[in-house]
Amino acid sequence: MRTETIGKSTLYLCDCMKLMATMPDKSIDLAIVDPPYGINYETRIIENKDYKQWDATIPDKKYFDELFRVSKNQIICGTNYYIEYLKNTRCFIVWNKLGVSETMTFSMCELLWTSFNTPAKVFTCQSPGAKGFFTRECERIHPCQKPISLYKWVLYNYAKPGDKILDTHFGSGSIAIACNELGYNLIASEIDADYFDAACKRVKEANSQLQLFREAM
Repeated sequence: MRTETIGKSTLYLCDCMKLMATMPDKSIDLAIVDPPYGINYETRIIENKDYKQWDATIPDKKYFDELFRVSKNQIICGTNYYIEYLKNTRCFIVWNKLGVSETMTFSMCELLWTSFNTPAKVFTCQSPGAKGFFTRECERIHPCQKPISLYKWVLYNYAKPGDKILDTHFGSGSIAIACNELGYNLIASEIDADYFDAACKRVKEANSQLQLFREAM
C-alpha cells in the first residue's frame, strides 16, 4: 500500500476492500463513489491500447456491505448498474451531460443514487468526453473521468463543513481537486498504479495552483 497526501486528501494505492477493512463503523460522513459499471467501457472508446479490463465486472455485495458499514451517507454514480444492491430512494441525482448529443456514443446523462431523504435534483455541466470541453479539465487521464464541477456541486449540496469524505475508486482524481478547493478531508483509494500516479500528478498540479491563488489574495 502506497500513500500520497496532497492538500487535505490522503490517497492510497491499494484495493478499496483492504482500505475499508481498516475503518471503524460509520467513521466516514459521506462516501462519494464511482465503481466500475461492468460494461468494458475502456475497450469501446480507446484504440491501440493494452486494455486493463478494470470495467469487466461490477463490485459484488461484499463491496456494498463494507461501503454502507463504514459510511453514514453515500452517493453512488451509475445507479442503474447496481439496482440489486441499493434500496429505494427519492433523492437521486441526474447529471445532465452538456455537450453530449444523440449521435455520440456517450450517454447524455448519468444517474447517481443517494442515501438522503430529500427531493431529486438535476445538475448540468459538460462531460470530459464531450466535444468542445475547453476548460482545465481538458486533459482526460481516465476513460470515466468525472468533471471537478460535478463533485463540487455534490459537496455543496450534500456535505457539511467538517465532513470526512471517502472515494473507493479514485480514477482521475477530480474528487480530490474538489475536496481540496472546498476544504474537505478526503480518503481515497485506487488499485491501478498507472491511474494512481497520473491522478496524483494532476491533483498536485491543481493544489499548487490553488496555493498560489490563495497566497495572492
